[in-house]
Amino acid sequence: MIDLHTHSNRSDGALAPAELVTRAAAAGVATLALTDHDTVDGLDEAGHAAKGLGVEFVPGVEISAGWRSQAIHVLGLWIDPRSPALSAALASQAARRRDRMRAICAQLSAKGLPGERLQAEVEAMAGLPTRAHLALALVAGGHVRRMEDAFRIHLGRGRIAQIAADWPALAEVVAWIVAAGGTASLAHPTRYALSAGARRQLLADFAAAGGRSLEVVTGGNAAHHVETCAALATRYGLSGSVGSDFHSPDRPWNTLGRSLKLPACVIPAWRERGVFEPSGQM
Repeated sequence: MIDLHTHSNRSDGALAPAELVTRAAAAGVATLALTDHDTVDGLDEAGHAAKGLGVEFVPGVEISAGWRSQAIHVLGLWIDPRSPALSAALASQAARRRDRMRAICAQLSAKGLPGERLQAEVEAMAGLPTRAHLALALVAGGHVRRMEDAFRIHLGRGRIAQIAADWPALAEVVAWIVAAGGTASLAHPTRYALSAGARRQLLADFAAAGGRSLEVVTGGNAAHHVETCAALATRYGLSGSVGSDFHSPDRPWNTLGRSLKLPACVIPAWRERGVFEPSGQM
């Protein structure tokens, strides 16, 4: 079983990298990528744990990019985490995230919430600051009952504390991944608020920039989403990747070890990397 999209507490996941790998191995995952948001800080720990458990480890990252004023996520798979170009790029991403968090907390202060205290609580948490961290702080402070409420009331689209980040252009992010020796794979393409025509243009631009793969199967995808992604991958000459997008054991729709079977019409992203799937598929 292959899972090329997971998160640890180095970004917005719930488990430490080694805990994530242990859980994946117990679930039957033979090849695992850790792809935290804009950071590679958990890769050494995860890689060491994977070696001890006999799991083939794929060093990865999920980088936020901008395309037509839309935030797009690109997976970097089989990267060299010590690539100087990638290290510099991720440092700039970390700065963007911290600037955005300060701006969001300032907006919350203007609404009468303790923005400075919430910011301090987020900064004290493990990993790069994300809106998920802030949602947790809002729940812990009794300002909302659930994380979903934090986004619905304060942080989601159209809310007072919804502030778009100034992410680098899609082509720039793809170039970072390529420079680090990785495969750039567009994450969860059906989740973006795009028309069918805009999604096709996104894929055309992604492929033209050097993108190599498309996440065809991901956590929570319905069958028709898989069919759509498989058709897009074929149309734009992209290989296919699969990933649970696991964040927490509390999210049953993104579980480790779930069936992530790539349609036969799509070339597996792992084929050119010489990774064998336990079923024998390459």
